Amino acid sequence: MLRLLFRLALVVLGAWLVLALYLFVWPSQDHPRRAAAIIVLAGDGAHRFPRALSLARAGVAPVLVVSDGAQSEWAPSRKLCANPRGHGFRVICFRPAPYSTRGEARRALALAERYHWRSLLVVTSTYHLFRARLLFDRCLNGHARVYATGTDDNLAWLPLNMVSETVKLGLVFTTRRGC
Repeated sequence: MLRLLFRLALVVLGAWLVLALYLFVWPSQDHPRRAAAIIVLAGDGAHRFPRALSLARAGVAPVLVVSDGAQSEWAPSRKLCANPRGHGFRVICFRPAPYSTRGEARRALALAERYHWRSLLVVTSTYHLFRARLLFDRCLNGHARVYATGTDDNLAWLPLNMVSETVKLGLVFTTRRGC
């Protein structure tokens, strides 16, 4: 009986690993193209913010929305939020409430309704892309494209991120199904 349980655990672990690699390491993503606004999600400021900033400078959108930019631990986003004028694009900074991807999606919805945006480009990390797409699709009825910055430099965090995202996806699919 113990041997059977061990084999079953190995099968379940193997299936989760394959699914986690598909969802968090090699997810499908949208290509950055013209949008009404770019929104960069909080976290991993060393990768997300510079990529979103370069897209804004390249003219992908006339507005750059920075989640948690003013309070960010990353100095360049704090600096941009403290001086939002004179960049060739509009800068909007906010702190999501609740402080979560769901809070960011809800705030993006409020901004989209206020400014009549019909398209958003959401910039996040690769491991976060699947859940971010799911939440933004729920809140914005498919008007958001999601783009990943690539894999973080520190791959040691990947197993923890995969487990964390699995738990958070479980919540999104069960107890937190709305926007």
